[in-house]
Amino acid sequence: MSITYKTDICIIGGGISGLWLLNAVQQEGFNSLLLEKNLLGGAQTLASQGMIHGGIKYTLGGFTTPASESIATMPEIWKDCLSGNGAIDLRSVKQLADAYYLFSDGSLSSRVTSFFGSRSIRSRVTRVAKDEYPEPFSDPGFNGWLYQLQDIVLDTTSLVRTLQYQSNNTAFCNDARLVTNERGKLSHIDLGNNERLEADLYVLAAGAGNLGLLHDAGTESIKMQERPLHQVMVCSEKLPPIFAHAVNLRSANKPRITFTTHSTKDGLPVWYLGGNLAETGVQRDEGEQIDFAKKELGSLFPFLDLSAARWATLKINRAEPAQTEKTRPDYPFFKSIDNVLVCWPTKLTLVPMMVDEILSRLPSLLGTPRQTRTSALPNLPLATVGHAPWEILF
Repeated sequence: MSITYKTDICIIGGGISGLWLLNAVQQEGFNSLLLEKNLLGGAQTLASQGMIHGGIKYTLGGFTTPASESIATMPEIWKDCLSGNGAIDLRSVKQLADAYYLFSDGSLSSRVTSFFGSRSIRSRVTRVAKDEYPEPFSDPGFNGWLYQLQDIVLDTTSLVRTLQYQSNNTAFCNDARLVTNERGKLSHIDLGNNERLEADLYVLAAGAGNLGLLHDAGTESIKMQERPLHQVMVCSEKLPPIFAHAVNLRSANKPRITFTTHSTKDGLPVWYLGGNLAETGVQRDEGEQIDFAKKELGSLFPFLDLSAARWATLKINRAEPAQTEKTRPDYPFFKSIDNVLVCWPTKLTLVPMMVDEILSRLPSLLGTPRQTRTSALPNLPLATVGHAPWEILF
């Protein structure tokens, strides 16, 4: 005899978007749970750089863009949560940097430098006086300019752990098998062992995993694209902490390299390198990408000794809603079809915006929370948090 569990909302996918949404809908009073096939945060979330940014890197052409405008207010929203005054309490999340920088080798266009000093952008960018440059920019061998941004950097592992803890043991490990009825509508989830789960609303928040889930749910009218990246990691006890975008004319309107600094399990510093380096490196193999990164860092910081450094790379795919000519989406995405809601935040920074918009739609999708509804939770193992790539590779 099979056992049927019932809930208001079932979220599939335990990355940042699924976990944030789980916490938010529970606060609204909806009976809800989350199913994760592997490890919480183990795909895109823990492989991200943890940057909560306000879109300045999208203004390197010397003007604002839809992407830069949509994201401008997000650092303050996250800071409210980190102080315990926001929609989600993130006071226990470890903050790696409360300041992020943008530096130029001196070849930044005059249009961009004048734009950074304009009234429209001045509150988001501050020129740093040379006698206040932090390490390694304070080295006499650095001849560029330095700007401080309003951005911050979070430890994504502690972010995932915090959201998991606050979800009241409702994030489970299960390879959700979606079952549709004869009309092609999602009927239930087969949990295995003669157990099934029925929900009023099924949320697909599995990043790249949404592709297969869309097929299984019969909602293939929603298309997905992937943006491949080839990140580089550098590990050495001599590395100074860097949280910054490197920009110049050669990298045009994209950061040449984005730097964040993390720690191995043994406490050694690791530079995690993204930006144009990661985007253009998808056609290079690991050795070629490392060689290219060595040349780039030698150009930017010729005074740093990286001879004893260890190197590794990571190829990841950022999942997004399909766009014309595969352009980068400017806004978070969510769309409902029948009893299925599909979402991609498109950027870590935009998760609160996406979830707020979903919450505003829930009354039309589900009505008001049924406070008297209490459902038994499935007899499933709790999902566990994954590991950041630098903890695995070094």
